[in-house]
Amino acid sequence: MASVKQKIPNVVVWGAGARCQIVMSAIRKDKCTLKGIVDTNQALYHQYMECWQIEAPELLIDNTVDYIIISTCFGETIWKQCEEMGICKDKIIDYWKTDTKYEFIDETVKKIFELEREIVILKRRIENMPYELGLKPCPEIRSSEELLLKIIREKNSLCRFGDGELELMQNKERPWFQEVNGQLAKRLKEVFYCKNEKIIIALANNFGSLDYYTEDAADGIRSYLSQGSRERLMSIIDINRTYYDAYVSRPYLIYRKKNRAKDIFKLFQRVWKNREVLLVEGTYACIGVKNDLFQNVVDLRRIIAPDKNAFSVYDKILEVIHKNIDKDTLVLISLGPTATVLAYDLAMKGIQSIDIGQLDNEYEWYIRGVDERVEIPGKCVSELISYRIPDRIADDIYERQIVARIEN
Repeated sequence: MASVKQKIPNVVVWGAGARCQIVMSAIRKDKCTLKGIVDTNQALYHQYMECWQIEAPELLIDNTVDYIIISTCFGETIWKQCEEMGICKDKIIDYWKTDTKYEFIDETVKKIFELEREIVILKRRIENMPYELGLKPCPEIRSSEELLLKIIREKNSLCRFGDGELELMQNKERPWFQEVNGQLAKRLKEVFYCKNEKIIIALANNFGSLDYYTEDAADGIRSYLSQGSRERLMSIIDINRTYYDAYVSRPYLIYRKKNRAKDIFKLFQRVWKNREVLLVEGTYACIGVKNDLFQNVVDLRRIIAPDKNAFSVYDKILEVIHKNIDKDTLVLISLGPTATVLAYDLAMKGIQSIDIGQLDNEYEWYIRGVDERVEIPGKCVSELISYRIPDRIADDIYERQIVARIEN
């Protein structure tokens, strides 16, 4: 009796990010037919990885595809997109999370990668340990609670310096939403070294103990500070100055103890309680929309600025702000590194201004009780490539709050 020839499955890889190459190397081409790589990030379309041109999912995924391999380690968004496309769950393989074995996937590739990654993580932990134990000098960075109480008491303004601002200060690329700009670097340095008592300079609390953070967050910080980055950053930090914690706008996801976030959000709400607020935000931010973050303000108006390279229209943003405020208006800004400079310039004119960063995203994740970054319907999540340009929120109140839109 003739044996039945086993069908060779058709496979598509979804996700052309940093780990795609590893997944591609694990696929046994003799055991399947690889149709190609897909991604929802349009900026990647028509680029190549090995010999494969990256395409939109709808161009490659049809009823002839037997399996879709998710290559990113944050696959939740892709799962949902597959569901919306009507793709059966049995066809989806989450490469980094599945324990199921497939004939066309070489399991040793993942094992070797994970072992090599563990070695790198351990080396970085050892390298960073003298600073975490307090054996080497670190800048003094006071807590988020102290920062917010100081703002409430003294009506200070806040300029935050996270990784992106520190890198751009040195003309190095970091955030996707702001390209390197010499004038921006100059202005960030001016802000960072200012001594105005009404302006709080906040620095990401990366340099000493990391016990407060989740293991993944702490290892991410150690990775960022490795290979000479700590020394480079310390060369621009004043070790004799007292800073406050720039992670005040990220009080939830990166911390081991999640219940602390509730108190931070309440303190923020005390900052703008019974105030007239002008919110300056990016195109897809929709801060406070569909949640109660600003339920206690007297009035809320919005200026919508570009979501990318906002500093290119800085003078226009500043001009429009001045047309829409008086001396008692509280200005809240969520606009990447541009927010740091804006808060400073407004504060120097006597207008209380606070760079709130991605506080709204954190609040949304806190409300949901999630342990990792997930999409937020209608709102940009900068860390999720596939959710930087979300579907529009239909909200009449939000539309009425907009007093100006500024474009590049």
